[in-house]
Amino acid sequence: MNSRTRFIVGLLLLLLALVGGGAAVAWIGNRPQPLRHNPITLTCAIGSEKNPLVADPEVKRLLSERYGITLETRSMGSYDQVLLPTEEIRSRGFDCLWPSSASALGVFQTRHAGAFPEARSDTALQSPLVVYAGVNGTAALEKAALVEKRDGRHDLLNVKSLLLDHVDKGATWEGLGASELRGPVNISSTDPARSNSGFTLSQLELTVLATQDVTRPPSLEQAQAALPRMRQIYDAQGLQASSSDNGFRQWLTQGGEFSAPLYAGYENQIIQQVVSSGASRTIVDQVRVLYPDPTIYSDHPVIALNSNAYRLIDALNDEEIQKRAWEGYGFRSARNADLNDVSRFPDLPLLPKVRVIPPPSGEVTLALIDCLNDRSQCS
Repeated sequence: MNSRTRFIVGLLLLLLALVGGGAAVAWIGNRPQPLRHNPITLTCAIGSEKNPLVADPEVKRLLSERYGITLETRSMGSYDQVLLPTEEIRSRGFDCLWPSSASALGVFQTRHAGAFPEARSDTALQSPLVVYAGVNGTAALEKAALVEKRDGRHDLLNVKSLLLDHVDKGATWEGLGASELRGPVNISSTDPARSNSGFTLSQLELTVLATQDVTRPPSLEQAQAALPRMRQIYDAQGLQASSSDNGFRQWLTQGGEFSAPLYAGYENQIIQQVVSSGASRTIVDQVRVLYPDPTIYSDHPVIALNSNAYRLIDALNDEEIQKRAWEGYGFRSARNADLNDVSRFPDLPLLPKVRVIPPPSGEVTLALIDCLNDRSQCS
């Protein structure tokens, strides 16, 4: 082989090496990247209002692809979750609980102290308690100076005056000048003994009835003095829906203000309804969002019972998941206020910043639960 031939052969071999190496590099660069985590399945008890969020295809994809999580859920009331006996939580195989209240977390910590040594909690999502009303009821409340229009757009409800000066004194809608509405003035809700949205309203009502200063939750002694009145309010409601998700839908489909002139629920429920139905103009024409001033935030703490479930805490703090939770389902981010852009929903008069009070302590919460479940515990 002469020198010219050797040169040509060498050049060909070099080209083949470069092409082959390039192909190998390209193949390595394009091959699927491994998951950050090994795949796991988590079983979690959750409040019903979060069912649409966890069923969202994009949320499921992000949980799976970024965090290796397949989430299996069981709908349960917030306090039903945390009041389960320790052994039942274990026997059901729960890796996590996801109630809709910081108070529920407090009850869990009281009832299961030391039972789950790996337990960790974190709140990534939240939604303020609001009162839904109709055109006639809102107009009557404005005339009675119970609703204040802020910035010409947002409706603030004086919940203290409503309860003490009207509900507690047996006022009627006819007496307030709402000719289209009938019956006593009160705030309807889901069953507070079974559903967190109803129970959050009861916590707000208890604070108003038990304290002079509605910006502070009641002590146990103050709460106990007001429990008989809370039981009277509960008994006057009659049969109520057992879950937040079903309760709000029933209120809308059964006539809105003509079935219950005032209905307590989560802010995210109206947002979710608008996004899912696309009928925002129709809803805005029929439904008013009244913000109790002050109100209580319904936090949604994840209680990870073991180290596997820590991964769900990390996932729910993912900015893309939080953005999807707000834009698709109305859950405000508890981590990044910039994500809670109310201008995203121009047809809804959502309040950018809400004045809130902390919910009552765990011992007060347990006393209220016991009263609602057993009349003999109210005295």
